[in-house]
Amino acid sequence: MARSPAEKHFCPLYNRETIWSECYEVQEFREDEMDAKYLREQVDADRANEICEKCLWYIVNANE
Repeated sequence: MARSPAEKHFCPLYNRETIWSECYEVQEFREDEMDAKYLREQVDADRANEICEKCLWYIVNANE
């Protein structure tokens, strides 16, 4: 089942609870689809890559 955009979880990158749309924005930044200045909170790209690849919460539907 797909994840709701309003669903929340603890984000190890931001070290706080976050909604999926914030996670999606970080993924857009990681893939050079969004400039870092548009992120709600600035993140280090290397740290984001390391954490996000372990967390994988940005994947909406793991069955696809």
